[in-house]
Amino acid sequence: MKVDRWLDRLSGALFAPRCLLCGLPGQLPCLDLCTGCEHELQPVPQPACRQCALPLAPGRPVALCETCERAPPPFERCIASYRYSFPVDAMVQDLKYRGRLPIARVLGELLARSIQSQNLDGGFDGLLPVPLHPLRHAERGFNQSAEIARWCARRLGQPLELSAARRIRATTPQAALSRIDRRSNLRQAFSVDSRVRGRRLAIVDDVVTSGSTVRELSSALRAAGAVVVVCCVARTVD
Repeated sequence: MKVDRWLDRLSGALFAPRCLLCGLPGQLPCLDLCTGCEHELQPVPQPACRQCALPLAPGRPVALCETCERAPPPFERCIASYRYSFPVDAMVQDLKYRGRLPIARVLGELLARSIQSQNLDGGFDGLLPVPLHPLRHAERGFNQSAEIARWCARRLGQPLELSAARRIRATTPQAALSRIDRRSNLRQAFSVDSRVRGRRLAIVDDVVTSGSTVRELSSALRAAGAVVVVCCVARTVD
């Protein structure tokens, strides 16, 4: 980790960071996002449910929303850096659909900050990006969640788990489905390695919308004996 920080300082000295959104100087040592544009990123409204990260109803006296209190999800909590709105949505889409991989470093660094702000940066045995099916990976050429997780893990000094879970069904893209259909679309979509037993893992995803993907992956991990936390760059807030 000390070597990474030294390399970051060297990189920042040789190649000054430049904001990916507006082109102004970025933040040293090597974050390609200026402070002005960072302030444009909208946090998830607070107070938010500890487990799903959705805003709590006004005046609700507990830390869980009614849905999570009634039917707890298969993960301990969800950490979401920002609301899925402009300009975060544009950054995610440029990474995911236009292959602008430098954005992954910015999003990974921002997600690491969110995790550190919750005092959880040393609380995992590994960061596990949501896997893509091999056909989707071949089509896109990369897994955006893995690219984000790579930089997040580097910042936190945590192991990156790329083989602990696999996507074994080529499902219909979630964005094309209704909220109801998303859950059935993902049933038994993931296979998990038995070596996750007894480990505390952080699922890393770019965006959590309905939560169906992270729920299904969390269920598979928990069935294999892991404890799960979800960490995402953005959360869709209805």
